[in-house]
Amino acid sequence: MAGRELLKSEKSRRTTKYLLIIAVLCLAFSIAFILRAYPIKYGFYLNEFDPFFDFRATEYIVNNGYGPYLEWHDYKSWFPDGREIAETSQSGLHLTAATLYKIFGMNMSLMDFTIWFPVVIGSASTVLMFLVVRAITGSTIPGLISSLFFAVSPAIIQRGNLGWFKSEPLGLFYGLGGTYLFLSALKDKKYKFLIPKAIFGGILIGLAVTSWGGAQYFVIPIGIFIIVLGFVSKDLKNNLIVAVLFTASVILVAGAFPRPGMSFVLGLPGLLLITSSLFLLVTTVVRLKSSERRATLKTAIILGIFVIIGMSIVVGGFYKVPSFRYLNAINPFLSSENKLVESVAEHFTPTIVDYFRQFSILIIFAGLGIWLSFKNKNNTNMIFALIIGLTGIYISATFARLLVFASISIIILSSIGIYQSIRAITSIRTEAEQTLTTSNKSGAKAQKNMKLKKQFLPYAGFAAILIVMLSIPMVYDSNTNWITSADVPTSIANGGTNYRLTTDDWIETLDWMSKNTPVDSVVTAWWDYGYWITTLGNRTSIADNATINQTRIETIAKMFISPEEKGWKIANDLKSDYILIYVVGQKLPSLDPANPSPLYVLGSGGDESKKHWFIRIGGFNESEYVESNGDTPKQKYWDSLLGKMMPFQTIGFYNPSTGTLSPTYQPNAIPFYIKDIKYPKGNTSEPLSLVYASKSFESDDPGLFFGVLVYKVNHDFKATNANGTSPSNITTLASSLANGTSPSNITTLASSLANGTSHSNITTLASSLANGTSPSNITTLASSLANGTSNLILESNVLNNINNTSSNNSMTTTTNNTATIETTQGPIKIEFYPDVAPNHVKNFQDLASKGFYDGVVFHRIVPGFVIQAGDPNTKNGNSSNDTWGTGGPGYTINQEFNNIPHERGILSMARTNDPNSAGSQFFIVLNDSKFLDNQYTVFGKVTEGLEIVDKIANSTTNAMDQPEDPNSARINKIVLQ
Repeated sequence: MAGRELLKSEKSRRTTKYLLIIAVLCLAFSIAFILRAYPIKYGFYLNEFDPFFDFRATEYIVNNGYGPYLEWHDYKSWFPDGREIAETSQSGLHLTAATLYKIFGMNMSLMDFTIWFPVVIGSASTVLMFLVVRAITGSTIPGLISSLFFAVSPAIIQRGNLGWFKSEPLGLFYGLGGTYLFLSALKDKKYKFLIPKAIFGGILIGLAVTSWGGAQYFVIPIGIFIIVLGFVSKDLKNNLIVAVLFTASVILVAGAFPRPGMSFVLGLPGLLLITSSLFLLVTTVVRLKSSERRATLKTAIILGIFVIIGMSIVVGGFYKVPSFRYLNAINPFLSSENKLVESVAEHFTPTIVDYFRQFSILIIFAGLGIWLSFKNKNNTNMIFALIIGLTGIYISATFARLLVFASISIIILSSIGIYQSIRAITSIRTEAEQTLTTSNKSGAKAQKNMKLKKQFLPYAGFAAILIVMLSIPMVYDSNTNWITSADVPTSIANGGTNYRLTTDDWIETLDWMSKNTPVDSVVTAWWDYGYWITTLGNRTSIADNATINQTRIETIAKMFISPEEKGWKIANDLKSDYILIYVVGQKLPSLDPANPSPLYVLGSGGDESKKHWFIRIGGFNESEYVESNGDTPKQKYWDSLLGKMMPFQTIGFYNPSTGTLSPTYQPNAIPFYIKDIKYPKGNTSEPLSLVYASKSFESDDPGLFFGVLVYKVNHDFKATNANGTSPSNITTLASSLANGTSPSNITTLASSLANGTSHSNITTLASSLANGTSPSNITTLASSLANGTSNLILESNVLNNINNTSSNNSMTTTTNNTATIETTQGPIKIEFYPDVAPNHVKNFQDLASKGFYDGVVFHRIVPGFVIQAGDPNTKNGNSSNDTWGTGGPGYTINQEFNNIPHERGILSMARTNDPNSAGSQFFIVLNDSKFLDNQYTVFGKVTEGLEIVDKIANSTTNAMDQPEDPNSARINKIVLQ
């Protein structure tokens, strides 16, 4: 009877254990799914660039079958040569997705299926992470810990979120699955289990490398581990069987696909697997025939022979040489001479800061895991943890995109370290309880409880500290924590920029292209946009992200940067019918009430920010085209075809650090532009004519714009050797001034322009205009402007005055130390701290004196933390609140961090990740937030009206912390006192 009860109790405990494991894995899956699906709030699209090609390739299989896909030569890309799809792409991804769609797609469209595909696959990988770590450690708890960390890992989420129908999610899924089966097979003793595990594990690794080139990494730690097994394995025969079957399966599957095919089999990864298996074979024979004492020495000699043979193969070049990217991953000290490789953001080398931002406290526990892996000699799989840990971190040091392998390594090692920390706590508690049970058999119950409490509380406290430490990177800091890292819009939704907002500019442009251009049109653009053009625009592209023809990309760069006529000739040689460019920036309110046209500041992720790469890849001298800051264009750039296609004209430079104005470039100066379309619509006398501009560019409303411009190539253009076109809008402006613009507006304009400068000719001219004399002077000025001999000097603070163009527009320098923020809830009185933040105080007072803050909304309200305001985009009731938080004055000021703590009522300046990026947005601290100290510039404090601040803080907000009723949190004006 007692035996039955014991058996029943054991069965119950086992059931409870399994249910808890399932519950934690379901939790990890759910967290992973939610975080990876988070970008859905920005729209339901494929993400980045490659997924659009991968969708198109998968669609081809679904519509035409597997055979035609393997023979598909696509002439819609890389015109006119086309592209062999199966030989130049990740076929494993396309075949897997097409097969799964046919099985599970049901009534879902293929587009919807591929958008959800990475979310599901990435979430399912949490289970595989659990299995890998459990196979390594032989314990369930570290496996569960690893699955939770895998679910929230920023590097993995960012390369596998909604719409990321690309190689990495499936490559990691297959790679982790194959690694688990390989490790599990090594542990099995029965052939009926180890043989199928070894074969299927090899098949999965083979599919991994056909789905993602980066998955070849998994071969490295497995190959090294097979070599180590030759020294430490106590079951050489079974291990040899596993290694041989696994290697054969990988080679057969990878070699059967057009890519990687024989380049993998005869490349370094394939040779590593083959030679490691051969080494284990030779070692097994030698060790079985040798005494234990001599076996290790003989194994070392064999290894030396294999190393010499391997070095001979490498030095002699008897292998398939991989691309520079793969060589660079193996040897991070190689330097690239290829400007195209350097230009890709995901190829940038990660810094120490990147590692701490990505992994935070896990780095400490990973160090503990390394020590424990060295210490634990009884479990050979712990050696594998050490190998995959160190190689993953090493490989990731080359490219930012390879941080996914550092994530896997650190997750494995830190899970081991955390588990041992927890185990130490629980073992101490168990010992304490056992000791107290023994010592209290004859003692009082109260005494027992007191002793238990005294011994247990310190360890409970340590456990609480451990939990807090692990939670910190989830929430801190607000801009770069692990949760925030999931809040990233899809590239086509935010135009490939860093803004967390949505824009339809690209979607609408590509839709227009598909409906309004001839079906056989050839569209040239920078290679970033090739997949979008081919898939969504349904038009033939010259180049795309496959970068299979670097000479073609160099030619496109030369087309853009060459002088106008030469660039047009290259476009003709490429048989281009249309040329597309992309420009991003911010529109600033007009200064002149009579002329509502906005002013512009450029640079946020479009071609205007990539021009230095165009110059380098095209083989031009960068110093001839841009200033010493590497960004501000020189005249030679404006004379290039790209410069002519950029629909802007420079009108002045403002230096926010010194507050000075200049007609020419000065270090740290910000150029201001006006719209100037050099190739207008319908103009057939120029090399190009603008046929489409996206809506945010066409609009004059202040705020961000994402201009996608499509120009038609005039194949019949006759070269005239013209040096340029006149900015007609400047002449028009001058003409309107000469024909009767209000004298008061002219005086105000001149005062604003001349303030802080020595350009007395502007003041003199304005004076004569205000008195109604000499209109001819205006024509003279317009002529000089059109010829580039002079510039309007525009003070950026004045340019941002949306509602006031009166005498308040002058640059008033004020010494007031207090001000009143008059809000719809009541007044808030503030005191400034000019002694610790003089530039911030001056900037705030200058903006306030010109009415910049009049009508703005506290657009970010986080109860218990801050209320934030200062974005001019919040003034316009018709503007989308997606742009709230992105606006500013069009310039930035340097940080003035100080020792004043962020306590309740403090006035501090908001910024982006760049410390020197403050502009106009400020926040008021609701509760002490000293973790902000020395990260944001304190420049004042609320002295009266904290109850008004609390009223605003209690406003009803939406999911984006924005007030549902903007008028309940609006600033009417700020009065300096």
